[in-house]
Amino acid sequence: MNETTKNNAGFGDAAGVPSIKICLISLYSSSCIGLRYLASTLKRNGFDVSMVFFKDKDIALDLMARPTLKEYDLLLETVAKLQPAIVGIGVRSSFLTIAKEITSRIRRTLGKPVIWGSTHPTVAPEDSLEFADIVCLGEGEHALLDLAQSLCRGDARRDIENLWYKDDGRIVRNAIRPLYDELDKLPFPDYGDEQKHFIQNDEIVAGDPGRKAFNLDVMTSRGCPYHCTYCSNSMFRELYRGKGCAVRRRSVRNVLDEIKAQSEKLPGLRRIDFIDEVFSWDKTWVEEFVEGYKRDVRLPFHCMQHPNAVNREVLKMLRDAGLERVEMGIQSGSERMRTAVFLRAVPDEKLIAASQVMHDVKITPFYDIIVDNPFETSEDKKNGLDLLLKMKRPFYMHMFSLTHFPNTALTKRALEEKLITEDQVEGRATASFDQFYVSLSHPRPAEDRFWLSLYSLTSKSFVPKALIRGLSKLDALKKHPGLLVAFADACNYLKLGGIAIKWMSEGKPVLRSLGERRKSSKQGSRIV
Repeated sequence: MNETTKNNAGFGDAAGVPSIKICLISLYSSSCIGLRYLASTLKRNGFDVSMVFFKDKDIALDLMARPTLKEYDLLLETVAKLQPAIVGIGVRSSFLTIAKEITSRIRRTLGKPVIWGSTHPTVAPEDSLEFADIVCLGEGEHALLDLAQSLCRGDARRDIENLWYKDDGRIVRNAIRPLYDELDKLPFPDYGDEQKHFIQNDEIVAGDPGRKAFNLDVMTSRGCPYHCTYCSNSMFRELYRGKGCAVRRRSVRNVLDEIKAQSEKLPGLRRIDFIDEVFSWDKTWVEEFVEGYKRDVRLPFHCMQHPNAVNREVLKMLRDAGLERVEMGIQSGSERMRTAVFLRAVPDEKLIAASQVMHDVKITPFYDIIVDNPFETSEDKKNGLDLLLKMKRPFYMHMFSLTHFPNTALTKRALEEKLITEDQVEGRATASFDQFYVSLSHPRPAEDRFWLSLYSLTSKSFVPKALIRGLSKLDALKKHPGLLVAFADACNYLKLGGIAIKWMSEGKPVLRSLGERRKSSKQGSRIV
C-alpha cells in the first residue's frame, strides 16, 4: 500500500452499513470529473454504483445534438434494469430542460427518488426543488455519502448538511458544511468499464466512453481566488463564506499518482489537461510539480491561467516540463468592461505583457473572449479589436456568447437594468447549449457580426494586421458585413485545416470528428 492509498483509506467508513445501488447520470460529458469523484467515494465505502453517460459533446467542433425520444427511452430502460435506490444527476443550467425531462420520467415511471447536484442546484436550489426530490449545494462527496448511508439504515435523515429537501411543500434548508481541505484523502475519479453505460446516436454501449479519451482532465486544486460577476464560482465563494479556504490544493505526489493510475486505464492517453481555474499560483508547488512531472509523466499538458498570475520564470519551468498551451481569459477587450462590469481588474498593459511572455517562452496561448454582451457599447467593441491587434501572434481564440447564469451578480444587474429578460436567463434559455463556441453564422445584429468577424481575423497570422485595421474603418461593411463574414469564415477553415494536420500527427481521431461535422449542416466554423 503506497502513501497515497494510506491517506485515501481514511475517507468515509462503511463498517456495518449494508450496501444499496446508486445510479449517477452525466449529461453531455464523458469526462464529468465531479460525478467520477462521487462514484469513487461511494464505491470505496461499499456502495454499488453505476454511471450512465447520457450523450456527449464534441468541444473541438462545438456539436451537441438534442436527445431523441429513443435515447430517453434507452435511459429509462437502463435505469430500470439497474434498480437503484436513488438516482443522481449532475445538472448544469444549460441542460436544465433535459434534466427536468429525465427526472420526470424516472419519478413518474420508476418511482425512484432523484437528487440533483452540480452548478444549477447550487446557484438555484429552490428552482431545482420544483423538479428533484433532493438537491445538493456545493461539493457533494460527504453529503452524498451521508445520504447513501442514511438510506441503508432506513432512518430517512433530513438534517444532512449541503442537502435541501422538500417536505410537505416546505423546503428544508440544511446548513453548508465546512470546505473539505484534505484533498489527498479523496479517491481518484472513477474510470473503467465496470458498471458504465454510454447513450449516444440512438444506441447504448456498455463501458466507459472516457477510456477512449485522447486527454485526461485533472484537477490539482479546488476553488477560484477571483470574483468575476458572470461566473458561478463567485456564488460558490459566497456560499462557503466563513467555511474554510476557498482555494485548496492537492500534494504534487497525489496528483502524479493519479495520472499514473489513470494512464493505466486509458490506452489512448496522449495529453493531460489541468482544469484548475488558475494553475500556477504557487511557485513552490510548481517547482516540485515540474521536477516530478518530468521524471514520472513526460506527457504534453495544457492548463489555465489568469493574466495577473502570468510569470515568466514559472511559465519557462512549465514549458520545459511539457506545457504546450495556456488558456487565458481576456473576457472583454474593453478595460472599462473588465473593471466596472465584470469586476475583473486587469489593465490592457497586463494582458499585452502576458502575451509577450508566452510568446517569448514559446507557449501557444488560447484567449477566451466573451461576446454578445448587452453592457458593451460600440466603443467597447472597437477597443476590443484594438487590444487584440496588440497581442503577440500566433495565438488561438475562443469566443463565447455571454451566458446569463441564474442569480449571478451580472445577471441580476442585467435584469435590473432591463438589458435582458427572465427568458434569457440560462435554464429558461439554452444559450451555451445552442452555441457553446461562437459561430459567425449564428443570427445576430449586423454590427456585432462585423466586430466578431474582425476579432476572428486577429488570430490568423496570415492576415496582415494593417488589413484588419483598414477593414474596421469601412462603414459600409459595418452595415452590410456579409462579405467580411465570408472572408473571416474562409480564414477559419484555413486555420482549422492546419489544426487537423497537427491533430493527425498527434494521433487524434480527426476523420471521425470531421464526419460528424458534415452531418451538422447548421454549424458554421468556430473561431480559432
